[in-house]
Amino acid sequence: MSIRRQRLRTFLLPSIVATGALLYFVTQYHYQIRNTISYATRPIWDTAEGPQHVIPHYHGEGLEMNEHVCQLHGWKKRPDAENYRVLDAILVSSELDLLEIRMNELDSVVDRFFIVESNATFTGLPKETYFANNRARFSKFEKKISYRLLPGYPLEDGQTAWNVEAKTRDTMTAFLRSHMTEFAPSTRPLVIMSDVDEIPSGHTLQLLRSCDFGTSIHLQLRSYVYSFEWFLGFNSWRASVNLWMPGSYYSHRKSGDVMLADSGWHCSYCFRTIPEYVAKMTGFSHHDRIGGQLSLLDPQRIQDTICRGKDIFGMLPEAFSYVDLLAQINPEPQVSAINLPRFLIEAADRFKFLLPGGCQRTAETTAEVETLDAPDDLER
Repeated sequence: MSIRRQRLRTFLLPSIVATGALLYFVTQYHYQIRNTISYATRPIWDTAEGPQHVIPHYHGEGLEMNEHVCQLHGWKKRPDAENYRVLDAILVSSELDLLEIRMNELDSVVDRFFIVESNATFTGLPKETYFANNRARFSKFEKKISYRLLPGYPLEDGQTAWNVEAKTRDTMTAFLRSHMTEFAPSTRPLVIMSDVDEIPSGHTLQLLRSCDFGTSIHLQLRSYVYSFEWFLGFNSWRASVNLWMPGSYYSHRKSGDVMLADSGWHCSYCFRTIPEYVAKMTGFSHHDRIGGQLSLLDPQRIQDTICRGKDIFGMLPEAFSYVDLLAQINPEPQVSAINLPRFLIEAADRFKFLLPGGCQRTAETTAEVETLDAPDDLER
């Protein structure tokens, strides 16, 4: 009998310890486990939600936007193209470098830049008003800029970052509507709806202003992470251009099933400094990806992750085929800087961190930029 008890104890004690350790692991890392299973099996049970009808994009340097070019895309040339105005509507967090590259890329075709900025993150954390504090950096575009500050606040009970993000986009809708009366009655506004890191190419907007694409079209963008060194494919589709009409609203969702191929660049997590990565990881709508793992915010870990092109949350890529999944797990660094935003190349000395081979980041809190302190900066 004692032998049986001894054998039972020998078996039972390790089983209890192993079960306890397993329960602790599952409790502590349930978010990561759930997402690993979900992302690893996604190609089996899910399909991409973006537009399925992709229009081939024809472009050559110096190409005139005439009837022939419009016909190549299946469109007609606008007989009243001079009445169309291109408005770029941008929600700004801290990405001043990408904003400067974006505004230089689009300056020749955009008639007005609408910028909404808050003094808090989507998760309710206080933050600097980066654009307002550094407005002099964008002085060459000043006559085109309309700016609105959206006061932030700590999240209330039951409120999520998604609620705050939705309110911010509603604020942009109201901002756009309040300025539409400034244009002549014959004006036809084309509004770019994309996040600041989703940068359409200038020639794409020239094409869409010249040719009648309908009322809405999504833009397929080249997807990068951390810099233009790590190319992830053509899986960015949320950016869109829309003919603004009564009842229109500012959205980052699917608005139709048509998308123009290869229309620009999406540079996600393309920051100059390590603190900006920490602020992004803790302040945006997907902040729950940290899952309680504060070690993810370690500066040295973030730096190593950037230089290896790995996922900053240690998660599997969000891919809808195993070919894309495997390619994004181990991305190959790009050595080409061809077909990137022109201003990025012109100011390459300032933006080395965004180019191939420039993965080292700084520990500064913000990039060194000029500031402007004007009492009427809240809206103009």
